[in-house]
Amino acid sequence: MNPETTCCFTGPRPKKLPMNGNESSPEILELKSKIRLAVIDSYEEGFRFFISGMAEGFDIFAAETVLELKNSLPGICLAAALPYSGAPEAHRKIVSDRIKKILSKADFVISLSENYVPGCEHSRNRYMVENSTRIIGFYNGFSGGTAHCWNLALKNNLETVNLYESI
Repeated sequence: MNPETTCCFTGPRPKKLPMNGNESSPEILELKSKIRLAVIDSYEEGFRFFISGMAEGFDIFAAETVLELKNSLPGICLAAALPYSGAPEAHRKIVSDRIKKILSKADFVISLSENYVPGCEHSRNRYMVENSTRIIGFYNGFSGGTAHCWNLALKNNLETVNLYESI
């Protein structure tokens, strides 16, 4: 992956998304549409690699969007960045199965640690930001993991696409 053609994603877990991340709600359907448009726009501007941190909520929506676009956008690639190897198992079974399905179709899977260690999610965020030129996110200004990743992106002068501002 070349950082100049790589874009990463950041966004909250379902409880911090509109309608608590209810995927059948008009708000989340609109968010998914905005993610799709942001990926297509980025692709048209030369981005080919997209890194998802693979957390429940926004990250999964973004990863699934990239995979859905593989048939229509030649050369688009999904990199799944896990904070640690067992991260998918830390979720409810339905979410874990969804993550594993994405991982089976991803072009690259990166695990930043064998086991969970405090701060491994921040290490994952640093990896994504340090290997990207653009970040597509849903950042509402609140504290948490999304804020950490978004602020790292700003500090590292990444181009930002904040979908929160368009919903």
